[in-house]
Amino acid sequence: MNVKSIIPLLLVLFFWENASSQSGSFRTTKNVTYGMVSNLALLLDVHQPAKPNGKAIIFIQGSAWGFGYPTDFNQKELKAEFFTDTMYAAQYVPALVKQGYTVFVINHRFAPLFKSTDIIADCQRAVRFIRFHAKEYKIDPDHIGAIGHSSGANLVAILGTADEPSRESKNPVDNVSSKVQAVVTLAGPFDLMDVNKAEDSVLDRDFMMAVLDGYIGGPPTNKELGDKYLAASPVNHINKGDAPMLIYYSDDDPVIPARHAIAMNKKLKENDVPAKLVVRHKQSHFPMPDGTEVLNWFKTYLQ
Repeated sequence: MNVKSIIPLLLVLFFWENASSQSGSFRTTKNVTYGMVSNLALLLDVHQPAKPNGKAIIFIQGSAWGFGYPTDFNQKELKAEFFTDTMYAAQYVPALVKQGYTVFVINHRFAPLFKSTDIIADCQRAVRFIRFHAKEYKIDPDHIGAIGHSSGANLVAILGTADEPSRESKNPVDNVSSKVQAVVTLAGPFDLMDVNKAEDSVLDRDFMMAVLDGYIGGPPTNKELGDKYLAASPVNHINKGDAPMLIYYSDDDPVIPARHAIAMNKKLKENDVPAKLVVRHKQSHFPMPDGTEVLNWFKTYLQ
């Protein structure tokens, strides 16, 4: 399936009137267009608390960067997990809104139709859009946090460690920073070159290699592909001054080896970046965050 075949479906989303809902604790505005790429609309949902604290948090749901999802974009949207994933994301993300944070839940383009450079660019564009419209959303543009699970954890970690310089674009949105100031990750793959080891599970070796083949464009068999693997690995972007990072992982994760979280934490600390590593026991690929700990992390580093 090619790009032309999905454009009509995405244009329906683009021209779909923003839907809003109201609850006692927050107001939701759905399908805000944060960017356009070749006539494709990039969408996010905004969850605004009744009593905002002026801080923003971006949430990116795990999806293996779209692996296994239909390429016609007719699948359950990533941002719908805010309400529907009652066993995981919906257990902790809405709580952030209820504590006063304005939460932005974003969609991005999916592999294998689109690759790592496209998907990372989407997430960076979302940060730029939010920062540029900070006054409209009544948030502090210099203190934006991010939380993500699995592939979403990889992407928010990149948002906390990598930033592109101003591109002198004619669109002023593109000329603001895409870097966030505090990050929480859950079951994140941080070094995409560090997979397919003898000690890894069969699921990790087979599934992750298939996922990465679609996300990057093939195994790292040449310099061009190897460079793309490095660029898509947050562990390779760490420098002093990066976003403080709270890292959750499970000791029996069958998909992401525990060594990813351990190595990420080690390198952050080597570069004097505040970091905390939290291991969960036998929670598979879904380590449950401590709500109080997450709130305190954002409270501490988004002041």
